[in-house]
Amino acid sequence: MDRDYLEKRLSLAGKKAIVTGSSGGIGAAIAKSLVRFGAFVTVLGRNPEKIRQTVSEIGEIGGACDSWAFDVGSAEESEQFFREYGEKHGSPDIFVANAGMSVFKYLTEMENQEMDRLIETDLKGVIYGLRWAGNQMEKNGGGNIIIVTSVNAYYALPSQALYSGIKSALENIARSMAADLGEYGVRVNTLAPGGVNTDLGGHHTNEVRPMAIPLGHQALPEEIGDIVPLMCTDAFGYMTGSTILADGGLMLRHSGYAERWEWREKMAERRRQEQEKTKEDQNDRQG
Repeated sequence: MDRDYLEKRLSLAGKKAIVTGSSGGIGAAIAKSLVRFGAFVTVLGRNPEKIRQTVSEIGEIGGACDSWAFDVGSAEESEQFFREYGEKHGSPDIFVANAGMSVFKYLTEMENQEMDRLIETDLKGVIYGLRWAGNQMEKNGGGNIIIVTSVNAYYALPSQALYSGIKSALENIARSMAADLGEYGVRVNTLAPGGVNTDLGGHHTNEVRPMAIPLGHQALPEEIGDIVPLMCTDAFGYMTGSTILADGGLMLRHSGYAERWEWREKMAERRRQEQEKTKEDQNDRQG
């Protein structure tokens, strides 16, 4: 084994990385893995307590990092972060757009506030970061942008119409950016996980039967997190505008008919319970 060659091709030593939504789940796993590859990481999130936890865990493995707490879906807060980061660190070498949320409802049942929040966080929040990072890397002569999307971009699961549409849009945004920024040495790729055992994924993916996943289990955050640093190394230097699908083989078996029927039954039962609860509340008020 040529260790010198591997270190040269796989090391991220001296690289500055930003990971949005890295106060927990997949984002925290990505941040910790980037540190293990030698990068200096900036941890971003909305929850200061969770951010401190991630920063503490990075310190325990001997990594270096700093952090900011703000809402990526806010244009004002994002601009303030970009300004402060630029003054402190200059241009990032790696930008990972990971922050996201989901609302598990049929589109026909979603409230305006829920739709707005999903679009602000999962779409506009990502675009704010991509625009800034792309500009910085273009001026700096290179860099890596990774967008964490989802298998939902290719296979729309029940009760996630808007979420799936946003993830599909991000896939196409990534390919367009890759074409636009390639001449400046900027690579843009996406990572599309399947079911991951996190607070976000657990609401749905805990319902996915193990038989539906050829590898037999939902991914641990670390199994997804370890992919991102590799995508940013010189070993992947000729890859841009591409997607790495990390779903344990879910899409190989996921025809969807059985799962869709199960979800229709679950959603129908949920609506029935809500209707009963509404009737009970009305009766209580009348009584």
